[in-house]
Amino acid sequence: MPSNAGQGSKTAETFRVLVVDDSPSIRRRVVQKLETKKFHITEASSGEEALELTLDRTFDLVVSDIEMGSITGVQLCRVFRGDPGMADIAFVLLTAAKEAKTRFWGRNAGADCYLAKEDMEEELLPAVEKLMRGRVPRDSTRPELTGTPLERVSAVLDHHLFDVVVASEVRNLMDHVHDRIEFGEKALQLASEVLGCPYLVLELLGPGGPTYSIRARGPWPEGDATAGLAALAIPERCIPAAHTKVDVDPRFGEGQHVIGGKAHTCEIRVRDETLGALQIFGGVNGCADVDIQSAELIASALGIVVKSLFLMEETQLLALTDGLTGLYNRRHAAKRLEEEIARSHRNGTGLCVAMCDVDHFKAINDEFGHSAGDRVLQQIANSLTEYVRRNDIVARWGGEEFLVIFSEIKLTAARIVAERLRGRLANMPKVEGGPDQITVSVGLAMLGHGISAEMLIEQADQALYRAKARGRNRVEVAGEERRKTPTIMQTQVDGK
Repeated sequence: MPSNAGQGSKTAETFRVLVVDDSPSIRRRVVQKLETKKFHITEASSGEEALELTLDRTFDLVVSDIEMGSITGVQLCRVFRGDPGMADIAFVLLTAAKEAKTRFWGRNAGADCYLAKEDMEEELLPAVEKLMRGRVPRDSTRPELTGTPLERVSAVLDHHLFDVVVASEVRNLMDHVHDRIEFGEKALQLASEVLGCPYLVLELLGPGGPTYSIRARGPWPEGDATAGLAALAIPERCIPAAHTKVDVDPRFGEGQHVIGGKAHTCEIRVRDETLGALQIFGGVNGCADVDIQSAELIASALGIVVKSLFLMEETQLLALTDGLTGLYNRRHAAKRLEEEIARSHRNGTGLCVAMCDVDHFKAINDEFGHSAGDRVLQQIANSLTEYVRRNDIVARWGGEEFLVIFSEIKLTAARIVAERLRGRLANMPKVEGGPDQITVSVGLAMLGHGISAEMLIEQADQALYRAKARGRNRVEVAGEERRKTPTIMQTQVDGK
């Protein structure tokens, strides 16, 4: 039996047990088993009587039949679990039913233990001892409970129906897992229908994150989203990845000054993996308990759906990226180049591409092995990614070639950046098991009128071949030929 240190005169004898069964003989058998542990035992012949007894007293353990009259053992268990003041009471369900459906309900009613009556003689006492181990007796009165048994059952069923409907609506978000931004907007639209909070924030981690979706129904600054996002504790570095929908509701006040108030954060998890969080801001009035409970319910239901979103993103990412370096692959890089060229023409901004090729890469593989060669490519990929601007695009074009797309830039500036890139790569730390120094040759080309993506790449390639022919570890710019350059075939024979 449990230790009751610090509980004064309370002993195991003061544990109160409620035995519920519409069969007097079964009730008597259960009572006889439990009397050996000197519990204080109360009997009830129905679920209705059991609930009436809880109006003026409480119990430490309930042992109930699963099949009774109008209020079954499953419903009785749900009432206990649905009341915060009784949710931690140990609950054992007993059944003699053979039907699979009844046994299923018994196992999933929320009880701590589910036993077949034919096994009761051997298993009831060990199960009860295990459940009560470490517990201390509860206070004996429950004056805060009100309502008839039927009203209390109805309230619990209504609560569970609400939970089921919300969970079902969350599962319907599976239709939007192909698009993170759309998913975030739909998820917060659902949350706003359930929660009475002025500000809702959905943070998503995963392969596409972190990103933030915000639904603002309280006051919001016009033309200055940064101030509003900062007031909702969105990290400054993540503001570019925040997507805000403003739908001001007069119920939450007017003006442009965001008052988030005290926030409540509900983690979105699957098992031990944190996928993000749903954060609610209650404004000047704070978050109501009912909103906190509903937000926790939505966050819990979101776990599986968000995991599906991340799996979809990972699948898409695998189709877009190079497995060795994690950079965009050639196919996706070509697509992005087409998009950047179209954007450059629309906005009248400059665009340049740099084709970078590792010098003497075949010799590196031959002398140090292909594993060392792979590490060289990975280190170059990391260095390129760290150095370029946020809007620039780095891709593995093929083999030891890397493509860098410089958006919104003129040729003079792109050449400076390319030279710095080349110098940075030449001064990289030595790759483990590799050569002392790694250098790259760079061919640079600028988008001109009437130039297609294929033509731009070809110009960068020709500039790269010139860089190889003129000594390697240098940058050459398309259109700056000053003397005859060896042919492509000659360059390839000479070695890269």
